[in-house]
Amino acid sequence: MERRKFIELGAAFSVLAGSGWLSACTSGNKNSAPEAIKSKAIAAFNRFEEVWNFNDFWKRGNTFDSCLVFVNALASRWPEDPEVLRIKTRVKSMLEENLLFFKRFDPGSLWADDFGWWGLMAINARKFLLNMNERDLAESYYRLSTDLCWEYKRKTAYDSTPDAQPVPHGCRNGDANGDSRGVKNTVTNVLLFLLSSRIYRMNKEERRDNNEKHLELACRQWLWFDQWFELGQYQYLKKIGDDAALVQERPMAFFEGSDYTEKIHPPWAEGWVWSGDQGMLVAALADMLAIKVDAATWLSSNNTDRDFNAQAFERKLKNYIRLITNGVKEALVFPKDQIFREAPCYSSFGPVHGNDYLAGRGIMLRYLGQPDIAALLNVDLSENIKATANAIWETRDPQNNQFRPEFTSPENDREYIQYFKSKWGLADDVTQWDIEKMAPQNRDGVCQSIGLDMFGALIRNLKKS
Repeated sequence: MERRKFIELGAAFSVLAGSGWLSACTSGNKNSAPEAIKSKAIAAFNRFEEVWNFNDFWKRGNTFDSCLVFVNALASRWPEDPEVLRIKTRVKSMLEENLLFFKRFDPGSLWADDFGWWGLMAINARKFLLNMNERDLAESYYRLSTDLCWEYKRKTAYDSTPDAQPVPHGCRNGDANGDSRGVKNTVTNVLLFLLSSRIYRMNKEERRDNNEKHLELACRQWLWFDQWFELGQYQYLKKIGDDAALVQERPMAFFEGSDYTEKIHPPWAEGWVWSGDQGMLVAALADMLAIKVDAATWLSSNNTDRDFNAQAFERKLKNYIRLITNGVKEALVFPKDQIFREAPCYSSFGPVHGNDYLAGRGIMLRYLGQPDIAALLNVDLSENIKATANAIWETRDPQNNQFRPEFTSPENDREYIQYFKSKWGLADDVTQWDIEKMAPQNRDGVCQSIGLDMFGALIRNLKKS
């Protein structure tokens, strides 16, 4: 997108307080605000319907997960609305197409984290389909999440050996064919963590057998993160104040014999932090709180720490959630405009993997905006959700309601770089996504999913008023 066009669009919302739509959202007129939001949300989905069917495996899984969470929020708020009912029927057809799309791929050539995205999407697809009484298709998605995606990550990517230094185990982001071992970065590990905990919770609720293995892997992934976080000298969970922190893109430990020194797959730079990791990790930690009794039983029976204490375990989970959500509020929101931003790291924005990390802001709010998770947070993100949804809407292409990769003003973006650096200690001079080589429909689908994630969070937030 040309910078000139963006600046023209940015002028429409440079002063958020002057926006009529934002005023409607925050005023006492409770009848007009929800209807305005519903109208824009439906328009956002209608555009997604035009661009969703693109050929990129992981992005397809992620963007459709965004769609499912969004539609669930829409249907929960307006269950009898004719347009919402039409959308639900259309999503069911899309899920049939997605199942065929998944089956076309040779898993050996795909990255391990790809299956985490599809596994999480499949769980939400199953819930959606059961709500529509589509039991056969729902069961197909259940098998996709468990027998295909989770088993794939466990068998081909999880490091079952005890030898890695300084922290054993964890999950590699390589491919099944063995062409690349990959690195134990945050995204592949948190995907396995969250997929394991969500499958365990789903199976427990339905009283399914053979569920202990999912609890075990959720607990093992918890131990991997916790052990890294305890090693404060490596700053994997990097503090930005007395009570705030963000998890970095991967743990690194440079010493002889360390297994955490890899700077490629994808290319790494010091201080790299990604928004999507924050939301998913908080969600996985919240899952562990939801199953804390079962998890504590497993950990006390299998943990090498003989002094394991269930109360200390619970306190630690809550502490990590508090630190990370405070970090999001302090570092990934710019106080001047209250909008969620991506940390200014060239590794996220650059031409090598910018098209992958573009979706992070939406992923973060997909989880932080869920009511059961939001109830655990010690910060209020409601005004940030409103401001960001407004910015996304005001900078769209009004001809087709296509959302854009950048939806903040260039002037504020430059100031945000200095603000983030004051918190984090490092920042790159980057404000635009270098995604010129990204296929246009893929780009449009990802950008639209960010808007769906934010509007889904906004709709869920309406239920508080």
